[in-house]
Parts: sequence; C-alpha cells; structure tokens
Amino acid sequence: MTAATRPSGALVIGASSGIGRATALRLAELGVPVVLASRSASALEVVADECRLHGVTASVVVLDVRDREAVDAAVSAAADDFGRDLAVVHAAAVVAYGLFEEVPADLMTSVLDTNVLGTVSVTRSALSAFRRTGGGHLVVIGSLLGEIAVPYMSAYVLSKWAVHGLVRSVQIETRDREGVEVSLVAPGGIDTPVYRRAASVLGRHGKPPPPVATAEDVADAVVRVLARPRRLRHVVVTNPVVVAGFRMAPGVYDRLVTPLMRTFGLAEWTGLPANPGNVLEPRHGPPGTDAPDPAPEEPTMTDDTTRHLPRVSRSVAAPAQAVWDVLADGWQYATWVVGASRVRAVEEGWPAPGTRLHHSVGVWPALLSDSTSSQEAREPAHLVLTARGWPLGEARVEIEVVPDGPQSCTVSIAEDASSGPGLLVPLPVRQAMILPRNREALRRLGLIAEGRHRQELTGP
Repeated sequence: MTAATRPSGALVIGASSGIGRATALRLAELGVPVVLASRSASALEVVADECRLHGVTASVVVLDVRDREAVDAAVSAAADDFGRDLAVVHAAAVVAYGLFEEVPADLMTSVLDTNVLGTVSVTRSALSAFRRTGGGHLVVIGSLLGEIAVPYMSAYVLSKWAVHGLVRSVQIETRDREGVEVSLVAPGGIDTPVYRRAASVLGRHGKPPPPVATAEDVADAVVRVLARPRRLRHVVVTNPVVVAGFRMAPGVYDRLVTPLMRTFGLAEWTGLPANPGNVLEPRHGPPGTDAPDPAPEEPTMTDDTTRHLPRVSRSVAAPAQAVWDVLADGWQYATWVVGASRVRAVEEGWPAPGTRLHHSVGVWPALLSDSTSSQEAREPAHLVLTARGWPLGEARVEIEVVPDGPQSCTVSIAEDASSGPGLLVPLPVRQAMILPRNREALRRLGLIAEGRHRQELTGP
C-alpha cells in the first residue's frame, strides 16, 4: 500500500478479535488511523492500545450491528473525521452449529439479524456517508460458505449467501459512482476464536477445516483490495476448487461433504451442553486477545488402535440414547451385525466392560459359535468390543455415537483384526471386506433405533 492508496482512516467493525482485530492492527502498522467497533468495550480498548503502539490514533465505539442507529452514527462520525478516503471494513459475524431443524429459532434469527441485517445496516450507512463525502471504500468479509453449502452450519451458510448476494448487487449499482468502491473478501478455514465462541447444539465445537489460514492472511487480503479494488478476493487458494466442485459435481460433493465436515470441520465430541455462544452477547477470552475460551476436557481413549483406521458413519434420525439402547440390548445383536446369525446368551450387565454375549456367525449349517466381549463402554457415546470368531481370529470394533442435536446423531464404526489368521491378510484387503459389511451394519442399527424412537413418540 502506497501513500496514494492509503486510506485517510478506517472504521473496522468487529475489531475486538479474529479477522477484525488482525485487520485493525495491520492498518495501524501502515499508518492508518483507526476507529474500532464491536460489542465489547474492554476487548476494544486492548486492541486500541495495540494499534497506538504503531503511532496512530485509535478510538473505540461500542455498538451492536443489529442497532441500525448506532451503526449509522458510527459510520457518519468516521466519515466526518476522515472524509472521502474513508475505508469501512465490516468483519462482524456470529456462527451457530447444529442441524437446521434443531437450532433453536431464536438463535437462527439472531445469526441472521447479526450477519445479514447487520451487513445491510453497515452497507446502507457506508454508501450514504460516501455519497455525502464524495467517496470511500467498503470491504465486507464474506466467506467460502457464501458460495457453497455444508451441513451443521445452515444459519451461517444462509447468512453468507445473502451477504454475497447483497454485495454483488451493490457493486453493480455503484460501478459508475466516482470514488466509491465495494469489495468482498472471502476467507476459507481461518484460525480464529469464532469456532469456540459459536453457538452449538451438537455436543461439540467447530474447528477450521484445512487448509487453515490465519486472521493475518485475511488482513493482508483486505489491505490488498484497499490498495487495488476488486469485486472478490478469496483468501485460501483452494476456495475456487471447492466452489467448482460444488457447482459442477453436486452429486459427488453432496456425498463427500458430510463425512468431511464431521472429520475436519467439527472438534471431537465432548458432551458440550447446548449453548448460545456469543450469538446473543459478547463472549471473549482475555480482553482484546484471540485466546480461545477454556474447552471442556475431551474424553480420552485407553487404546487408540482403531483411531487411524477408515471409519464408516451414518446419520440417524433418533437421539444418541436410542442408538445406545439398541447396542445395550444384547439380544438384538444378530439383527444388526452382519454375519451374526443368532444370539445364544447375554451376560447380565451387558455392555459393561468385561461382560460378554455368546453368538453364532455364518450361515446354517456352517456356523461358528463364539462370543463378543465389551472392553470399554461410555453411555451413550462410546463402545469398544472384541468380537471372536475362531478359527478366523478376533477383531477390535470401536463404535462412536455422537449427538447432532436432541433428535439426531451420527454413528460410526472402525474395525480391524486384532489377533489370529486375519492379521495375515494385508490391511487394504481386510478393510475392503470390512467397510461394506459395517456400512450395512450401521444401516440396520439406524433403522432399528429410528423405528423404536418413532414408536416411543407415537405410542403403541
């Protein structure tokens, strides 16, 4: 950024943390006076002090972007102070995780109020101020999710699609207005506290999917569009590839996106209580920093031999407890485990660690009679079994049940041979036989759980 392209001043909205904070600091480094706005006065004051270390003036405005009058007053005051070369950077946004039908209506509405109507207010106020002063540059922080869709973030996806649409319309409408620029910066996965501060009804936090960039990378993109205006700048280099896949191969995309999101876009299940995060009010770690809020302790595994194996998973339209109840009913074992033909006995307390169920596998009359024992059991989320079928050997089976909300969950299975002749078969060949069988087992398990749950809801 040269002296000729440097803004006379910048109003950064959402400056207390994450991308907004990084942008404010980057502009201050370049000698741009800043006005910092967000909901948290204490966090803003710390960021302002950091900006002043670079020798620029930094002032603070406490506002909620849902308050149209407050937004208009802040933008108008900044325009009065900095004139036609004012830059307005809008980075305020909130996130809620959960299946669409299970995100509470008030949270859904609040996300849209902040992300969509907040952007409407900022954009309207900025354009009005630019008309009065003769120019200015509005930079809106969008998202890769303004061009694609993913599960568990419907409120945020909806809001960012709306934001992208609004900005594009305004860009068209202002293209002939001398001195007025409107730009959109679209990050992908960015390492900021927004994931841990988000609302969630999933029992876990979100996390940035790879490849992960930093808030400073986004700030650099903002500086580049301020110096050289453009309609859209993606931050992560893989964004256009993902967008192309979403548009050109929707069937493949839809098949892959849910397991990828569960693996790379969600943290481990921790039993996190359903909470509104920072959607309704500010929530910060140490003021003005990007330190994440303390995370609940995650469950530890006593044996992770199956952790790095391929897993098959299935979404089940029933609570996690409904799935667990099927797993805990040993007499149902043969109805969902592919290859099990009958159950002969179930020890009392199944599936407590150390208990067994006795079963037969195969097709009559070629049956093998053996047992399955429970190694670990944490209701309703985690079950580890040792399935015996000698002379073929033994297998370790890990089943995870992760709530996606009050009325749904995701069940996954990882399995591999643990002793016996089965270990002589190469791992890729073993898994080629195991994965299809477990995919069918999950289908059966899910149907039983869903059927039982429907019966409980409707009665006999």
